[in-house]
Parts: sequence; structure tokens; C-alpha cells
Amino acid sequence: MPLGSDSYLRAVREKYNAIEIWPSTDRWLAHVKTWIAASIAAWQPTLGLTPASRVLNAGSGDESYNVSPGLLIDCDIAEKKLANMPCGVAGDLANLPLKTGSVDVCVCVGSVVNYVGDLPKAIAEIARVVKGDGRLILEFESSRSPEYMFTAHFGQDVSQVSTFYIYENENIWVYAEEHVRRLLAEAGFEVVAESRTHFVAPMIYRFKKSLHYAARFARFDKYVSWIPGLNKHSANVIYLCQRRGKR
Repeated sequence: MPLGSDSYLRAVREKYNAIEIWPSTDRWLAHVKTWIAASIAAWQPTLGLTPASRVLNAGSGDESYNVSPGLLIDCDIAEKKLANMPCGVAGDLANLPLKTGSVDVCVCVGSVVNYVGDLPKAIAEIARVVKGDGRLILEFESSRSPEYMFTAHFGQDVSQVSTFYIYENENIWVYAEEHVRRLLAEAGFEVVAESRTHFVAPMIYRFKKSLHYAARFARFDKYVSWIPGLNKHSANVIYLCQRRGKR
């Protein structure tokens, strides 16, 4: 089925309603989740949150990431994952069911944007609901992942790929960082901090085709992240963004 089509989104919704999104037995995902949580925790003091703040967790699944204080609004197309969330709202990233300028911070992690066929529209929609002086934490899977080296996908602004999720085939979009940064800038966001993970494991997976084996190499991330050049080739990227100016 075409990525981004209604049938594709229905399939994603049905799949994510039925599965555990972050299984602890999946070493690859466990590494990503820990990295996301650490990035959010490190940046949280700069978010300027107060008890009166409103935070959108876009594509939340059933994970809150402990973003506080303030009202946390969890939004996802997999509505069953929202059952135990205090403020859960069913909706998709390209059509957020929120008023313009209604949230102070948006957190969109877990590669949510990689399931969106129209990334410019999704980023514009996030910009619509975030206040003029608000912030965005955005995580995505990169087309410069070593998994795609020596393929036509590597480094492309936008490319459809067949990859994996919880040991199964998964079809998603991947994006070049330069492309994402351009779209963010057009929407009024400035990237003020960034982090990356999974440098070595994707390359191992490309040649060994064993996810469990490749995930063992995630422990080398902390070393590769300091090597110029190599540290730009990761599977996952996360940005902290600041809106430029006020509405």
C-alpha cells in the first residue's frame, strides 16, 4: 500500500493499537528510548515550563516521557494507547485537533514523523499549534543512517525505505537532516540543540541482517559521537527547536 495513503495510516493505527510500542526485550528500541528520555531530561530545564504550561506529546503512544510541570496532552492515531492517559486526544500529525497557538511545547519523538507522507504539512501543523515563543523537541530517522550506505536512499531529502521494527519489516519515510532543518526554518523554528544515536549498529545490521546482534554495538555510540564526520551518520536524530519571534 502507498506510504501516506489512508490505507497505510489505517494499517499503522491498527498495528500500534495492538502491540507494545517499546518492548524491553528489543535491545535496539530500548537504546533509542533511553536516549530520547535522556535528551528530553537534559533539555527540560530550558523549556520554561510552569504549572500553567500546555505540552503536546504528538504521537505519544502510551509514553509520557515525564515532561512536566504543566498539562500534558497526549495525541496519537492509535487511540487505544490513550486509554490510561489523563488527557488523551485521538488525532494524526497532519491534522492536529488543537487550536492555533494553544501549546507552549510540542514533543514529537519515537520517529512519528517517519510515518507521515507530507512532512512539510506535519511540521507546519506543529508550528500552527505551538505558541510564537514556544519550543519543539523533534526526533526522526535519518536517510544518512549507515543502514542505507551504498543504496539510492542514502542522503536523500526524502526516501521511502523498507526497514524493521520489533524484528518485523516496516515501511517508512526517512529524511536528510538538511531537509528537515529547512522545513523547520520555513515554519519559524530554529534548532538550538541536537543529539544523535545508533552510529555503528545500523552498519552492522546492513551486512549481518541480525537486529539482535547489531544492537550489541549501540554501546559504541558514546565514542563515535565525538568523532567529526562519523558523528553525522546516525540512524536517529533529535532536535530542540525554538520558535523565532512572537505572533
